[in-house]
Amino acid sequence: MQAKLEKIENSEAYIQIEVGVDRMEEGFEYAYRKIAKDVNIPGFRKGRAPRQLVESFYGKEILYQDALEHVVPNVYEEAIKSLDIEPIAQPEFDIGEIEDDKPLTFTAIVAVKPDVVLGELEGLNVSIPIYTITDEDVDKAIEQERSSYAQLEKKDGEAVLGDTLIIDFEGFLEDVAFEGGKGEDYPLELGSNTFIPGFEEKLVGVKTGDVLDVDITFPEEYHEENLAGKPVVFKVTVKEIEGKVLRELDDEFVQEISEFETVAEYREDIEIKLNEMLEKQKEEFVRQVIVDEALKVSEVPAPQAVVRSQAEAMLQNFAQKMAMQGLNLEQYYMATGSNEEEFIQNILPDAEHNVKINFMLEKLVDEKGFEITDEELDTKIEEIAMSMGVDVEDAKTRLAGAEDNIRFDVQVDKVIDYLIEKANIIEEEPELVPTAVEPTE
Repeated sequence: MQAKLEKIENSEAYIQIEVGVDRMEEGFEYAYRKIAKDVNIPGFRKGRAPRQLVESFYGKEILYQDALEHVVPNVYEEAIKSLDIEPIAQPEFDIGEIEDDKPLTFTAIVAVKPDVVLGELEGLNVSIPIYTITDEDVDKAIEQERSSYAQLEKKDGEAVLGDTLIIDFEGFLEDVAFEGGKGEDYPLELGSNTFIPGFEEKLVGVKTGDVLDVDITFPEEYHEENLAGKPVVFKVTVKEIEGKVLRELDDEFVQEISEFETVAEYREDIEIKLNEMLEKQKEEFVRQVIVDEALKVSEVPAPQAVVRSQAEAMLQNFAQKMAMQGLNLEQYYMATGSNEEEFIQNILPDAEHNVKINFMLEKLVDEKGFEITDEELDTKIEEIAMSMGVDVEDAKTRLAGAEDNIRFDVQVDKVIDYLIEKANIIEEEPELVPTAVEPTE
C-alpha cells in the first residue's frame, strides 16, 4: 500500500492510495470464499466450484464489490495512520478502475479539524432586552394551567379552534380514492396543525352530523410524488365535536392541583416561578448571544461532511422527541408535506452554525487551558443526574467512560463565563412586548 496526501482544501484531506496486486488478490480470494456457497455451477455442489470456474461462469466482476469492501477500509486506515491524519468524519471514496494484474488506485476524501482563527474576543457587545413579569403574564400562565386540566365534553353548535372533532374522511384525486387518505373515528384538534396544511381551517364552523367536501392542494414538495402539488377532495363526516370545559379558578381547584390553599397563594407562587424562569432565560440568552458574537469576529471553516453529519444527528434528535409524543417521522412528513432530504436541507444552515461554534469553543478551550477541579466535575455530574432523574451514583455508573467529555463541557462553560466577564452587557427596552413564559413543575 502506498499513500500520498495530495492536498488539504476547505478542511478536507485528499489522499491518493495505491493498493498492490497481491493485496487486491487477497480481496478477490475473500470475495470468492464469501459468495462460493451461494453460486450454482452445473456439476458442482454449492461452495465446491473452483474460483477460476466461478469467474469464467459469472465474470470476475461478481467479486468486485465484496473485494473492495474487504480491502478499501483496511488500507484507508493504514493510510491515515502513515500520513498522521486525524479524520473527524467518515470518508468518501472515489474508486478507480479495477484491472487484472494492475494496482488499484483510489482517492479518499476525509474531513479534518479546521484551522480556526479567533478574533478579538474581549469587549464584545451584548444587548439584553429588559423584560418584567406583569399581571397579564401571570393570568396567561394560570389560564394555560387551567386549560391543561380541562375536560373534553360533547358540544352542540359550531366547531372553533381548540375543539376536537371525531371524523371519518377519505381523500380523492380526480375522483379516485388514493392510498393512505382514509380514516375512521379520527380525533382531530382544530389548530393542532397535524393534518395537511389548510385542512383544519376549513373545518372551523362545522356542526355534528355535517357531511362536506374539503378541497385542498398538497404541497409541491409532498413526499408522495403522485400527490405533490395536486388538488384533492376529502369527503368528511363530522361524527362528534368535543369542546374544552375549564374548571373554576377557586380555592378548591387550587388545592387539587397544587400544595397551596388559596388562589392568592397559588398566584404568588406562579409569579415567583415566572421570575425565576425569566432570570434563567436571561442567562441562557446572554450565553447564546456572546457565543454568536464571538463567532462573527472569528474565522471558522466548516467541513461539509461534518455539517451533514451534524444535520443527520439533529434529525435523529428530532425523531426521538417525536417518538416521546407517540409520533414518527413518516407522520410528520405527511402532515407537513415534506421528506427526509428536504428536512435535512432546511436544517443545514443551523447545522453549519453549530459545527462552527463547536470548533471555535474547542479552540478557545485549548488556548485558555482552564483547569477543572474534581469538585467542579462532581458538581457537573450532579446536574446531569438531576436532569436524568437519577441519583448521583447511578449517573456515575451510566456515565462511566464519558468523564473526558464531561470535563470538556465544564471547560466550555468556563470559556463562555470568561467571554461574558470580558463583554459589554447593555440592557435595553424591547421593541415588542414579550410573550408570557410558561411555568414548569
